[in-house]
Amino acid sequence: MNLTQALNVALPEIPARLVAQRCPRLHPEVVHQEHIVDGRPVVRLYVPGVDAVFNLAPQTWQLVRFFKGQQTYEEVAESYFQETGNRVSLDELHDIADDLESIEFWYKTPQERNIASLMQSAEERRNTLKKKNQWGDLGFITFPAFNPDPFLVWLHGKISFIFTWWFTLLTFCAFAATLSIFVAHWGEVWRDTIQFFNFADKSWLDLAAFWGITLFLAAIHETAHGVTCRHFGGRVSSMGFALVYLTPAFYTDTTEGVVRCPPLERVLITVAGVWSELYLCTIATIVWWGTPPGTAVHDFAYVMVLMTGIATVLLNWNPLMKLDGYHILCDVLGILDLKETSTAYVSAWVKKHIWQLPVEVPYVPKRRRLGFAVYAIASGLYSYTVLYILARFVGNIFRNFNQEWSFVPEFATGAFIFRSRIRSLVNFMNFFYLDKKDRIWVWLRSRQSRWAFAAIVTFLLLPLWRESIAGRFSLEAADRAVIRTQVAGRITNVYVEEGQAVSKGAPVARLVNLALESKQSQTAAEFSRASAELNAAEFRHANTGLALTRRDLLAQQSSAVASQAAELELKSPITGVVTTPRVTDLAGSFVKDGTEVAEVADIRSMRVRIYVSEYDMHKYRPDANGRLNLDGTWGKLDAERIQVSPVSSQVPPGLVDVSKFKGMHPPTFYEMTLFVSNPDGRLKPGMVGTGRIYGAHRSLAGFAYEEIAAFLSRKVW
Repeated sequence: MNLTQALNVALPEIPARLVAQRCPRLHPEVVHQEHIVDGRPVVRLYVPGVDAVFNLAPQTWQLVRFFKGQQTYEEVAESYFQETGNRVSLDELHDIADDLESIEFWYKTPQERNIASLMQSAEERRNTLKKKNQWGDLGFITFPAFNPDPFLVWLHGKISFIFTWWFTLLTFCAFAATLSIFVAHWGEVWRDTIQFFNFADKSWLDLAAFWGITLFLAAIHETAHGVTCRHFGGRVSSMGFALVYLTPAFYTDTTEGVVRCPPLERVLITVAGVWSELYLCTIATIVWWGTPPGTAVHDFAYVMVLMTGIATVLLNWNPLMKLDGYHILCDVLGILDLKETSTAYVSAWVKKHIWQLPVEVPYVPKRRRLGFAVYAIASGLYSYTVLYILARFVGNIFRNFNQEWSFVPEFATGAFIFRSRIRSLVNFMNFFYLDKKDRIWVWLRSRQSRWAFAAIVTFLLLPLWRESIAGRFSLEAADRAVIRTQVAGRITNVYVEEGQAVSKGAPVARLVNLALESKQSQTAAEFSRASAELNAAEFRHANTGLALTRRDLLAQQSSAVASQAAELELKSPITGVVTTPRVTDLAGSFVKDGTEVAEVADIRSMRVRIYVSEYDMHKYRPDANGRLNLDGTWGKLDAERIQVSPVSSQVPPGLVDVSKFKGMHPPTFYEMTLFVSNPDGRLKPGMVGTGRIYGAHRSLAGFAYEEIAAFLSRKVW
């Protein structure tokens, strides 16, 4: 007998060895219920302390029930045989125990968990910590706070009447009344809802009040989930604080309800959150509708309407986020982890069929494959969009302090948010390289690789792409004239209407001013008398100078009055088309001097003005040409000539999105005017589209070099 054998005989059993040899143990408080999934019976289990729901075949569950931790594998097999009459081998028992151990199904005491951790290698412990990292999924991060089950039992006893048929009928009637008020004020409610959730113009006090009300409503929302789960017999083990894409929220663990309850009751548990907020929305809507505007009660009720109405339904019942809508969709389809399952299927399918990697694609029934692909792509794009917006939001905050270096925290936030995706991408690239490296090295040493490399370099250096400057525009006539009254009067005749072509000097409208006409007649008579008096003075050779002065003065007055009288007939100063709508409605109305009567535009030549940032002005060349693309039409129009304003211009509202420059010093804009011929008159003032001015031809390598050089010159120099 050697020393090792002697020590094994003499020393007592080590606890770690006993744990390793002992039969695993089922959790004493496990919750289970048999369900029908895809026409097959499945036992669904909830193990307290494990963030997962397990689905086992009924035969497997019958066997797992005998794992009580105190028996050996032989005793478990014998107990199973005595109760069911079916034999099971020890190898099968070990395989089942090992498979369930790998997904942390078995119950372990604190001592057993410590021993199991000590028996792991350092690499295994690191991988375990990575799996348990609560910051791994920024879509939903939980911070458990307390066990709400005793409180929910007490609360359910107080408000159990809300689950009765008569209260449900009363609720539907109240919801119908609320809906009718919403329909009557739909334009106002929808517009104010969008404006209310626009945080661009809110102060810090507004944000504090908003988040205070939001957290209060979230607490009611999650309590409603818990009470409903308790009503249907499921315990609620935890409730606490959560971050949904880093947005503050609360959460309630209703996993036991998912296990115990049939599909309809699971849907009701999920709907209960929004249902409770609709209660508040109904009350707030009636208060808002019945109280006078401007009062504090009216304004607060309207805020509650905006926060518990449309926004709540759209946000919580969105199936692309792991909120109520997602869980409702999972319950309806009978798939508990739709996002993970569909994503795993699509990812494995792409790796196998697109990248030709040796991976196994999870089995999915044919009738579900297309739906899985659509949902995985849609939910993935939505999640990435939300995370990208979050990173941009952080960048916008820092732009208020330093717009030049705000990209650093923005990129850091993006790296933190997408770190798991970046890690997955690196692992995929490593896997792809290891699988294809032999063929890659063979191809790199071949002649074809040299030709491919030369083709790529040539493609990058060829000036195939043309620089361009683009901007939104609104068509307007190159020449237009506004016809205004020069004297006051009553319009008696309007000779034109909207869209009518007029020539230069054509009459547009006629005014009557009795006082002016009377004055014209009076000055004409006085001028005639003064002329006669001058003739008489010259005949008598007496007071000729005085008579001449009087006649000249009256001549000037008569000419001035005649000129004013001539202004009673309005004429077009240019050839064009009348663009003023309902110009004939002015007939019979009295207008003051300076009143606009009509506008005439010469639409034979049109012009557009686009506003170019100072950062894009270097792309303009004196010999540049421009093209216009009108919205809703095919083809493009060539500009005849381009004019550039020598000084910067103020951008009209709506043509440039200046909100993206918020928190920064907005760039200076220069006006570029493009003229386009319109001989057939098919272009009309007010048409909108996109104008583009083309510069020099550049290569992709030139583009990249220019952007890098511009970045370094702005941020480093």
